[in-house]
Amino acid sequence: MRATRSYRRMIARLVFFTALLCPALALAHASDSGIRQLLPTQYFVVGGTIAVALSFLVLAALPGRVAHGVFRGGEVLDFTLPRVETVTGVLGLCIASALIWIGFTGTRDPLENLLPLSIWTIWWMALPLLTAIIGNIWALFEPWSGTMRVLGMGEKGRDVLPESWGYTPAIALFLGFAWFELVSLSPEDPGTLAVTVFGYIVLTFVMCARFGTKAWLARGECFSVFFRFISLLAPVQWRRHEGRVTVSIGVPGFAVLNHPPIPASGGVFIILALATLSFDGMSSTFSWLGLIGVNPLEFPGRSAVVVQNTLGLLGFAGALIGAFFLSCWLGEQLAGGDLRGAAARLALSILPISLAYHFAHFLTILMVNGQYTLIALNRQFEGGRDVFGLNHLEVTTSFLFVHSTVERIWWAQSGAIVLGHVLAVILAHAIASEVFKTQRGAALGGLPLALLMVGYTAFGLWLLAAPTGA
Repeated sequence: MRATRSYRRMIARLVFFTALLCPALALAHASDSGIRQLLPTQYFVVGGTIAVALSFLVLAALPGRVAHGVFRGGEVLDFTLPRVETVTGVLGLCIASALIWIGFTGTRDPLENLLPLSIWTIWWMALPLLTAIIGNIWALFEPWSGTMRVLGMGEKGRDVLPESWGYTPAIALFLGFAWFELVSLSPEDPGTLAVTVFGYIVLTFVMCARFGTKAWLARGECFSVFFRFISLLAPVQWRRHEGRVTVSIGVPGFAVLNHPPIPASGGVFIILALATLSFDGMSSTFSWLGLIGVNPLEFPGRSAVVVQNTLGLLGFAGALIGAFFLSCWLGEQLAGGDLRGAAARLALSILPISLAYHFAHFLTILMVNGQYTLIALNRQFEGGRDVFGLNHLEVTTSFLFVHSTVERIWWAQSGAIVLGHVLAVILAHAIASEVFKTQRGAALGGLPLALLMVGYTAFGLWLLAAPTGA
């Protein structure tokens, strides 16, 4: 026991002095990996992996209706509400325009300019987590629907978005976004980001005019697709139909089982979102840097690894997508069922894993950059006055230097990954029971995918603890 305590104290000191010697780690941002835990994490990796494996074994021994029974939900409210999407959409465009202007005219420091802080901290880190709690609020504030409605355009485009395209446009755009975030030289530079955001907004307006706003946002605009899929995990679901709003409440993920079929390209999009996030964590590890011939202790900068990281991003995404569809095909062979069209439905069960790793990956960065965002927001409206009473606020990272706090952060991160994988296993079993009809078929058909999830649990926990050099 004394040896264990001594070991933990040694690790705590190591965390502290590492943070002192490498203060840039405490100022990590959207494209970095954040603080790496130096606690003895091997027990968590093994324990979490075993927990996910046991969850599948328990479910395999139970009828499929048990998994279905977990995801209970029902309508709790049904009321009339005037259309507000037009107002909120135009408001969203005004906010985006103001942020773009700040990006062009404000400070060049990405930790003081409100544009990169809003995009990477509020929109990309925090909004998906909020969406998984209260539903798809991006659908209210995205800048295209309301504006096109005011202009009387975009309800029907000049051309019809071909059904055969599926989610291919969204896949291409999301891959481009991932490359910009993870590989390009200056994704946080306010000027570069302002040009990129402006160009994307204009491109989407053009596509809405050509293919129709509803059709393009449903299958072409990658962020509307992303937030819509993430919102399926929310315990609160709301939808509008003929002027009435229906609100349903249930176990997180209950809306996944009620989601209509999606094409295989929809499944590719979901796996791609997870793959890009995982590569974000992997690309700065000692293991990856060593593999591409870079000294992790003397990282030369992004410009030296553009080609390697581009190939790595494409290769990792392709490998994970291939592994997923291969596991679905193997499940079909084992169970003797027909998985045509069902693989994409099974991809929906991956959503809890994506959300869990999103939380774990960005937690420490959000805790630090959230403070920078509050300060930057206060300064935008300051004008000599302390409007929000935040002039006294100073960014602190002291919670990252205390062993007990670091341990709690690790518990939150690793716990989220394990729970996300367990929820994914339950969802996959419920979907497989619908596909294969029998308990034996669901167990055999879901076995390869369960093994993939178990392996990804170990991989995700390893990523959290792996030392980084970039």
